[in-house]
Amino acid sequence: MPIHYTDPNLDVPPGVDFLDAEHVRDWVAACELEKPWRLPMRIRFAELVGALPQGSRVLELGAGPGLLAECILERCANLASYTLLDFSDHMLSLSRDRLQRFPVTQLVKANFKAPDWTEALSPPYTAVIAMQAVHEIRHKRHVPGLYQQLRRIVSPGGTVAVCDWTPDDGSVLWRRSLFLTLEEQLHALAAAGFADAVLDKAIGQMVLVVGRVPE
Repeated sequence: MPIHYTDPNLDVPPGVDFLDAEHVRDWVAACELEKPWRLPMRIRFAELVGALPQGSRVLELGAGPGLLAECILERCANLASYTLLDFSDHMLSLSRDRLQRFPVTQLVKANFKAPDWTEALSPPYTAVIAMQAVHEIRHKRHVPGLYQQLRRIVSPGGTVAVCDWTPDDGSVLWRRSLFLTLEEQLHALAAAGFADAVLDKAIGQMVLVVGRVPE
């Protein structure tokens, strides 16, 4: 649905109601057809997770219908647990059905926009990952604070990996308010205490950035 947005100081209203079952079904069906870059990004996430130590614990933010988790769990046998966090019961139900063959999965209902969202978790995690989810905090000014929260739940030597859109020079106002530039992403990670923050992969305006917690 169109986003009507005129004030860059306010949060951007959502374009999809993920609390509505019909909207969720439509979004899941459309995203795989309209976003072909998602599969190669998922595979790159799986490569990163596969390089983690044996017995690693992974948290995925905004896990949606479990497509990224499925790609990772099919390829990675090194995980002690994989926690999918989402605020939508409908998304969590889709994930539960999709991933029931993987006993390491755990589902957590929480909204990372809430200040106390980490209380629903059992840190520390070896890695926190997010695929086109961080922008659901609905304004990029909130992202540095989110990364500071992530820094506190990732173990020393652990990793954070975030894939999301970046605005181009011609982006409309809501995109410029919602999405961080690559430079802003790297700066926010570094300011939160993640070392060696780098661009790992880019497909068009989509970037995957990675940072590490110092030992």
